[in-house]
Parts: sequence; C-alpha cells; structure tokens
Amino acid sequence: MHLNRTLAASLFLCASAVAADPKPTQESKPTAAVASACAQVPLFQRYARKGMVDTLPEGHVRLSVVTDSHGADCGTPDCYFTSVKAVFHLSTKGGDCRVREVEVSTEEGGCIPEDQRSPPRRESFFTKGAVNLADPELQRLTLRTRKGDRALVILPDNLFYFEDVKAGAPLHTTLPSGDVGEPECCWGASIAASHFLEEGAQ
Repeated sequence: MHLNRTLAASLFLCASAVAADPKPTQESKPTAAVASACAQVPLFQRYARKGMVDTLPEGHVRLSVVTDSHGADCGTPDCYFTSVKAVFHLSTKGGDCRVREVEVSTEEGGCIPEDQRSPPRRESFFTKGAVNLADPELQRLTLRTRKGDRALVILPDNLFYFEDVKAGAPLHTTLPSGDVGEPECCWGASIAASHFLEEGAQ
C-alpha cells in the first residue's frame, strides 16, 4: 500500500511537471498569415503595390528596393545602383507588428566593374525605442546599425540608404541645396521617385 502511494505521488509530480512545461506561442514566431498582415501596414502600402514587399515562410517581412547611389544626378536614370533588401524580424503579440531587428543586405550593381564594387554586406539594423509598424500614424521609420555608421530611413513614398555616416548625425531625405553652411552629413541614396509617379501624388 505504501509503495502504491509513493508511485501515485511520483506519477502526479511527473504529470504536473509536463503540464507546467511552457509551450511556444504564435507570438514567439510570427505565422505567415500574421506576417502578411504586417506586410500591408500603411507605411509599406505603396511599396507592396509595386511588388517590393514579400512575406517569408519564417513569418518575416522583406522589403526589396534598388537605390540610386548617385543622388546628385536628381534621379536621372543611369546604370549604377545598390540593391537593398531589409528583412524585418517582428514581434506580433496582440496583433502588433513591433520591430525587433532588421537584417539588411546591400550589394552594388550595374555598370560598376566587378573588381571595383564594394563587397556585399549584411548587418543588423535597429530602431531607437519600440516601433509598431501597424501604427497608422507611423510616417517615418529610422533604422541604424549598432555602430551608427549605416542607416535606413523609410517613408511612405521613398526609402533612403546611408553609408559611412557619423553616429547620431541627422539624416537628410532631400537633395543638397548647395547653400553656404549646409551640413555635409548625411545624405542618403534614395529609390527613384519615378517608381511611384504613375500613381500620382498621394
């Protein structure tokens, strides 16, 4: 009888331990359906309409653009470009699309001789503070590397990629005006505005 009580107690403890074992939730790894909703947030809508936003099987969202690294030509089409792919790792608890980190890959292309191109780069970028992509009021998303030497600024109608910037320096999203005293840092390479021209001003 005493043995049976001991065995029963042991079985109860084992069952309790199994029941208490935490199970992973959907929020710990976004599903494709949740990520798809995050890919359609207001900040990404125009990019999505142009086929620049993808939902990945892992539940991440990828934004792929081509930037004009020669911004001083005022957007004149040329054969130089930098491919920028930003994979958003998100926390989707409660229907939010909070940015945990963004894995950014860049690669030069076009008519730059291959032996003169910078090697492809991949690095994690982060927001300053908590950012929820699902916030309908979000009009500007700024991402920087931990060193602060590279950055992305995403607007509803354009994206700017910055290289070799000073940590903490302001990131300009307009072309230099040439005015005396205008700060030298920091000007970004943008995607061509012509990507959205046919849609008209919105």
